[in-house]
Amino acid sequence: MRSIPARSTRCHFGVATRDATPPLNAYGRWWGAALHDQKRGVHRPLLTSAAVFAPIGNDGEPLVLVTIDNCVFAPQDERALRSAICDRAALSEAQLLLTPSHSHSSANINTALPQLPGGEEAQPFLDYLARAIGDAIQEARAAAAPAWITWGYGKCTLARNRDYWDADAASFACGFNPDGPQDDTLLAGRVTNDDGAMVAVLFNYACHPTTLAWDNDLYSPDYIGAAREIVTSIYAVPALFMQGASGELGPRESYVGDPAIADRNGRQLGYAVASTLESLQPAGTTFVYQGLRKSGADLGIWADAPLPDDAVARASTLGAMKIDVPIDLIDMPSVAELQESLATCEDRVIQERLRRFISKRRAVGDGETCDFPLWIWKLGDAVVVAVPGEAYSVLQTTLREAFPTTPMLVLGVTNGGVGYLPPRDRYAETTLYQVWQSPYAAGCLEAVTAAAEAQIRAIV
Repeated sequence: MRSIPARSTRCHFGVATRDATPPLNAYGRWWGAALHDQKRGVHRPLLTSAAVFAPIGNDGEPLVLVTIDNCVFAPQDERALRSAICDRAALSEAQLLLTPSHSHSSANINTALPQLPGGEEAQPFLDYLARAIGDAIQEARAAAAPAWITWGYGKCTLARNRDYWDADAASFACGFNPDGPQDDTLLAGRVTNDDGAMVAVLFNYACHPTTLAWDNDLYSPDYIGAAREIVTSIYAVPALFMQGASGELGPRESYVGDPAIADRNGRQLGYAVASTLESLQPAGTTFVYQGLRKSGADLGIWADAPLPDDAVARASTLGAMKIDVPIDLIDMPSVAELQESLATCEDRVIQERLRRFISKRRAVGDGETCDFPLWIWKLGDAVVVAVPGEAYSVLQTTLREAFPTTPMLVLGVTNGGVGYLPPRDRYAETTLYQVWQSPYAAGCLEAVTAAAEAQIRAIV
């Protein structure tokens, strides 16, 4: 008989959440066009959550996913924070994924910018995060219990293409492109304990959190806050968001100052998550065809049955790896040359661009190539691919097409991130922001995609 097994992860699971809202006097400027450097208030609190996945027999190493409402950490600070978390939680580098929501309304935490207003708050806040996240991991570990994660794909139309050709300016604009393609795929995971009670919701979606921009002077998780609120209000459990490969994707309504629009965008995603969850099969089951039933028509009858033992065994397999992918860098100035340019620059917008590029150049080194790290986890039937950068969505669409029966979580700006990974054919568009902003040369995305696909084939 034909059967359709629920795509599942069987593990010990625990989750805990902490506040991650920076002090108001921290340096908070992410937008070159912003006229303020610090925030005056909070739209919604910024959060960090730790989810622990441990083998069902507790005879292996746990995997820890930490979500945090932050845009992206400066490379040296991200490495130090992740190292501190690993030390506190006794984790190897492969066992931890630190994945920011990528909200552009967080603080610009960067210990290399102490001269800027509120720059001195960076290190104390990073120290706080290391303690808070370490405590959350400890709490999640203590609370971990046998659980099923049931995965399923849905759709949400919030994300739209943002590579818009401005014919009058003869240049690309980074904003809503009504004619461009977009990936509207949403992946949701429902976590339930062995009594069937829901424990948490995990959801992975690709869309830049850029509803709010230079006119907004409030800390905000952007659309993600309202999306989580919707899910939690319906199911009364924590909801953890993971940003996808959103290099060319953002909301149609972007770059505004009104938090109500961010909430409206978030409700689109929140209700889409709920719809996807309601479509999932019961935990630990397979949907089995029972045969015909004669009625006014010959009716095909299906019913749920327990997953067979071999499927449970597959769902219970956890693993983690980190690999390095060699990729080429563009021809660009050295750190010293960029610093000279910054020292003589008086334009506020160009200063912001130069500071960002100095950080990128330091991160990738002064050579012509770099080793691009890639994390791959196996969570039973599901696979996690974590990329420390902003890849175009073709990364996730390619991997999901290659492995159609494998729930594929693709996480962007995770465990670091210093630039975009556009497709090779976009490099001819020299005015495209994601091209001129990136330190990576043409072919970077294709190299990372091929390496990820090869590793996944070895474990699926």
